Amino acid sequence: MSARQTIRTLGVVTGLIAALTPGPRAAQAQAVADTTAHAAADTTNAEPKEVELLHAGELLKETADALELIGDVRLRQGDTGLRANRATEYADRDEYLFLGDVLIIERGDTLRAEQVRYDKRTKIGYATGKVRLSDGDVVVYAPSGRYHTEEKRAVFEDGVTLVDSATVLTSRAGAYWSDEKRAEFYDDVHLSGDRTYLEADSVTYFRETEVSVARGNVFIERLGGDEDETAASDSTTRTFLFGQSAFNDNRAAVSRIRGRPLLIQLRADSTGAPSDTLLIRAGRLDVFRRDSLQRLVALDSVKIWQRDFAAVADSVVYERLRRKDRPVREESRLFREPTAWFQRAQAHGDTLRVTARESAVDSLFIVGNAFVAQQDTSLDRISQLRGRTMLGLFERDTLRTLFVRPNAEAIYFLQDDETRALKGAVRASADRVVFDVQGTGELKDIRFYRGVEGAYYDVGLIPEPFRLEGFRWEPERRPEKLRLLPADVLERLTAWTDRFRAAASRVPDPGVTGGEEQERRPDH
Repeated sequence: MSARQTIRTLGVVTGLIAALTPGPRAAQAQAVADTTAHAAADTTNAEPKEVELLHAGELLKETADALELIGDVRLRQGDTGLRANRATEYADRDEYLFLGDVLIIERGDTLRAEQVRYDKRTKIGYATGKVRLSDGDVVVYAPSGRYHTEEKRAVFEDGVTLVDSATVLTSRAGAYWSDEKRAEFYDDVHLSGDRTYLEADSVTYFRETEVSVARGNVFIERLGGDEDETAASDSTTRTFLFGQSAFNDNRAAVSRIRGRPLLIQLRADSTGAPSDTLLIRAGRLDVFRRDSLQRLVALDSVKIWQRDFAAVADSVVYERLRRKDRPVREESRLFREPTAWFQRAQAHGDTLRVTARESAVDSLFIVGNAFVAQQDTSLDRISQLRGRTMLGLFERDTLRTLFVRPNAEAIYFLQDDETRALKGAVRASADRVVFDVQGTGELKDIRFYRGVEGAYYDVGLIPEPFRLEGFRWEPERRPEKLRLLPADVLERLTAWTDRFRAAASRVPDPGVTGGEEQERRPDH
């Protein structure tokens, strides 16, 4: 269901509750059908229309103040038809009341209720008792509904539920302005879709422009990690988003999240155990979608955490490019003195660029004042590497080679092969330096090219501190998972993991079809 279809249904009440509003008095009804009454309809901006009484079982009462019909009462006014068990016109207070299985039909839209009352003085119509609105595609359920004809505003104050084949929206209250084509749901809004679930204190939708805004304690959960709506859902992946407000322009394909948003992507293996988690915390998040390209911009004190990678920066731009018959390409660019941590290394510079294919990191590029510091745990020393630019190549998310140029400088430490003790240290410079790293993260080999200069230091002669210009070693700044996750967020993630593990361990019943075995959405 499109948002346009959903919100359109809120306007079904427009013209329905207030449409059948006869003038000062209906003509006297006969006890049999086919008696016609002509009266002026109460409309604000249109000429009065003739109201026809098509059928009534009997005229129960007629006084100077009231006219009461019972027994399959049927009326018609233009394109609008009404059926009720009982209808009463109160001329003294300009009020009209329809009771018992009320049905109003207008050009394919239907309203059902136990009672519909219209007050001509206030120009407000009321539908109460199991109110059901439908346009054929979407159904709205509410205990009651109120329509203000002069404002062209429909209001649901006792709860409202919208349902179609793929979406269910509930809130404690809602309103729709037909002229502005604006809908508002407020107070504990929940929306469950095919692949998306949303919670918020309030949601506003502009039907004509397809712009929506969610405010207050916004929570969005999305099934699968692939943004391609046509792709098969990946039931092992969930994307969660928390913030204080979310803006979405469907036509422009732009979304903005505010209020220190937190984005979480959680993956589980076939057993239900978490296999990979991505966390992004920022002051604001903007998402842009263009065909095969998705761009996410994180601004203001950005923090990123993964099991083998973490980073902080003033701003981050992430792009995901998906093309037919090609691997998915991802690129993250970090700006304004960013710092990244991987394995036991810390890297910083003016800008950092990380690329990945099929979700596996394959390169790290640092431009401007590039610096990498790596801890040698066996020697309790920090190896260092600096230069104008730096390129790191990864294999299976593990750093394998570092290229530094120009004006490359390095400090590294030597270890005795037998005693594993510190044997000495080297400080060297060259136009280009290449570091080869083992899978464990330890330095395997180092090569210097052109203009090589250097010095060797015995153990007792190693300077303290022994550092290159621009040295920084700040493990305490490295984002940590538990520090990024508030208690309520951690509770949600734990609950999802537990549910997935339970579903993964369940043995399918051979007599149950695949559709019946699909995961059910939990109660949030």
